[in-house]
Amino acid sequence: MAERQWVVFRPRSERRWGGELRRHYIFAELAIETEARVIHYWRQLERLDGRCPLSVMRRRRPRGRPWFVSSEQPPARAFEAIRSLTQPLAVAIYDDPVAQSEALGVDLGDDRKAELQARLRESIAGFALYVVPTSAFADLVSLDSSRVIVAGNGTDTARIAPGPMPADPTVGFVSGAAPGRGIETLVAAVRELRATGLPVRLRLWLVATSQSSERYLADLRVALAGEGWVTIESAPYERLGHALAGATVLCVPHPPSPYMDAALPVKLLDSMAAGRPLVVTPRTETAAIIRRHGAGIVAGGDRPEDLAAALLEVLSDAALAQRLGAAGRRAAELHYDWQIVGKRLAHELIARTS
Repeated sequence: MAERQWVVFRPRSERRWGGELRRHYIFAELAIETEARVIHYWRQLERLDGRCPLSVMRRRRPRGRPWFVSSEQPPARAFEAIRSLTQPLAVAIYDDPVAQSEALGVDLGDDRKAELQARLRESIAGFALYVVPTSAFADLVSLDSSRVIVAGNGTDTARIAPGPMPADPTVGFVSGAAPGRGIETLVAAVRELRATGLPVRLRLWLVATSQSSERYLADLRVALAGEGWVTIESAPYERLGHALAGATVLCVPHPPSPYMDAALPVKLLDSMAAGRPLVVTPRTETAAIIRRHGAGIVAGGDRPEDLAAALLEVLSDAALAQRLGAAGRRAAELHYDWQIVGKRLAHELIARTS
């Protein structure tokens, strides 16, 4: 009898930014190695029955219900089909939307909070294994450590490659737009540097992720309209490498919170892939990556002056900047490319079912 088949939920997305990028890539290698059937929409679960056999590709009869892995927490409407038609194996839990929104200063409203909390609870109860970015995040969400696989996060080093340094000293930051991202602190830090006579510029590549995010971004544009040294731009993922090359140093200025300490943001790894030195605030997981690979400088604190001092250290030493940027690029290629992350995860999941 043939081995059990696999089904992978991997949403189709045109935006490819942050979490959407991770959902696109996280189980891609698993799907290849197991010849899985990939579904992009939850309604496709209804086709996983005897009238549309999963063995159509191999022309063999699969043994038992197929293993099911999901790159996102399923909505409530999908669980009946998941339980009745598949063997739910693993779900990627890379965020707690309610805790994340609180950390970012975004008000979801009571109804939306209740919906998201229920979705997380059902995902935890409904799958055998949880794929997470860091062990600290698993602890934050109170996941059973024996059922956790720490996969980390990744970047696409083929799409994001180092480019020539800009002519003028430039600080860059790529992120979703929200008040809890540290954007105002970064603006204040660069303003301090300019007050010393350093002609440094700040480029912000920001994307709105919700209606409240759109309002925040609009307000930010108004607040910075008179600052000719700041630009707010967008950078679709296919052009992100070119955009990041426009910075001398890239920054991740996340403010202190238990959530930010446990997070491992995609933008950190994209910035490393760009071959630029990183300056980060002392968030636990982010700082650990920077220190492990010698890819940048961890600021001494969370004040604008702490960030300014770390930025100045990089901006005033071209040899140091080059060394840190090269180390980050090397780490991205060797450890954090999505193909490497995906293969490592695929082998772990396959081993768990053997």
